[in-house]
Amino acid sequence: MQDLLTTIRNIAEKQDFQGILKEANDLKQFTRSNQWLDVVILGQFKAGKSSLINSFLKRDVLPMGVLPVTAIITRLVYAPQEKVVITRLDGLKFEIPLEELDEYVTEKKNPENKKEVYLVDIELPELKGFERLRLIDTPGLGSAFKHNTTVTENWFNRIGAAFVVISAAQPLSENDQEVIKTAAEQSPEVYLVLSKTDLLSKAEVEEVMDFLKAKSLEATGRNFRVFPYSIKDSVGKFRTRIQTTVLDHLSRHLTETQQNIFSHKLTHLRSLTQSYLEIRLNLASKKDSERQALKNKILDEQLKLNFIQKELGYIAQSYQNSTRDELEKELLGNHLEPLRALLIKEFHAEYDRWTGNLYKISRNYEKWLKENMARALDRIEKQEHGFANDLLSKTQAHLNNYTDHFRERLNQRIREVLHVQLPEEEFQVKVAPLKKPDIITSWAFESHIDLLWFLIPMKFFRNVFRKSFANQLPGEAEKNLRRLVSILTKNINTAINKSHREALTYVTSKLESIEHLLDEQHSGEEEIRTYLNQLSAYEPNAGEKETA
Repeated sequence: MQDLLTTIRNIAEKQDFQGILKEANDLKQFTRSNQWLDVVILGQFKAGKSSLINSFLKRDVLPMGVLPVTAIITRLVYAPQEKVVITRLDGLKFEIPLEELDEYVTEKKNPENKKEVYLVDIELPELKGFERLRLIDTPGLGSAFKHNTTVTENWFNRIGAAFVVISAAQPLSENDQEVIKTAAEQSPEVYLVLSKTDLLSKAEVEEVMDFLKAKSLEATGRNFRVFPYSIKDSVGKFRTRIQTTVLDHLSRHLTETQQNIFSHKLTHLRSLTQSYLEIRLNLASKKDSERQALKNKILDEQLKLNFIQKELGYIAQSYQNSTRDELEKELLGNHLEPLRALLIKEFHAEYDRWTGNLYKISRNYEKWLKENMARALDRIEKQEHGFANDLLSKTQAHLNNYTDHFRERLNQRIREVLHVQLPEEEFQVKVAPLKKPDIITSWAFESHIDLLWFLIPMKFFRNVFRKSFANQLPGEAEKNLRRLVSILTKNINTAINKSHREALTYVTSKLESIEHLLDEQHSGEEEIRTYLNQLSAYEPNAGEKETA
């Protein structure tokens, strides 16, 4: 098997197959790191990955929250003593107390990874039963935080075994299916976990589990075990079943499992290399004019870059044009009047507690308004977080559908013209984070009348200023809600721009790769056949082929 990997790396270098060379190098690294088997926990944002790991540990080690929290890859292994090591992007390592973990791995305290953390390694005595397993907690795929998704995807080639956690609140989204397919390409040891089963009845859980099995079989041709899980499992029956069925099995058969995983990854890589070579073989004996004719048949008008650029631009622009209108309709329509009424009600209750001259009361009012407005808008932003992300998700889904169809059209043309079937590959557009707006409130008075407090007897004018302050509140509510709309509009449209660029970059790189395959002839027909024969020599016998 090592000989096959060396052969693939040699072919990739000679033929300039850079993508294959990267996967081959990752696989070589996989063979060197056999001290542990990496058990990677994958899934969408808020699927319940961190809570699943915490349940194995029987304590809350990894932080959990309403917003995306795991911004960094976190590895957990057994050690007699508790220890946490942070590795920065520049290679610097340092230890921290476990209690400070959230300072480095949560989006709230380390936004967009400003602290430049590359990796967190946690050693825990609680993993005593799994000394040779290393649990990998990954950022949520499909999260609003683009850098989170990117970090996870960069680890796909390193998967040993994998749990794909799927929320019962939204079972088997398109992103879930893509994660399962990608994990299945990388490992024979893939397990599905249906989380949040407390949201469903027992019959509904069984129905969803059957649905997951059927759809994943349809997508990958493999049968996967599906385990129910709930954070409310007080007696630990779900955790125990997963541990005894999967983790114990992996621990007992570690060497055999590692060999099977390596073989699985290598088979996928060989298939991809063969497909690329077959394209080159079909073109090797042809004249330049013939190659150009075949290239034109494959890259027809609808697969030309300028055509695709226009279509992707139209998709992005159409969603950006509607962002503000959608947000105004949702936020102003649902929250403006309730916010006005709430502020006025709470103001009157607070005003009666304020004492002193006009200057002191004015400062109390300004402080109260800023704090209450911030709390109210924070509550509204959390309530509408899903709506804002849905606006992004719609764009994301449209761009993903477009790139899917582009890839299908391109592969179909290659099949029709060159009679070569390329292995499946996946691409998912990601979205960037939505930032919370700053809260800006007005002064109590636009003029500095409150500086003349010594001329104003509050005993007689207290109700006059009560009315003046109360009259400001409806305008303050609308101003800050509109500011929330403006900032969310800007952030969503910025994220749409980034998603558009990602889709365009993918399409451009894909077209460039195919053009490179069609144009460049690094070897003649005889040499390419030699490479294909070398790969075929490693083809397993019928009895040795992997079964689903």
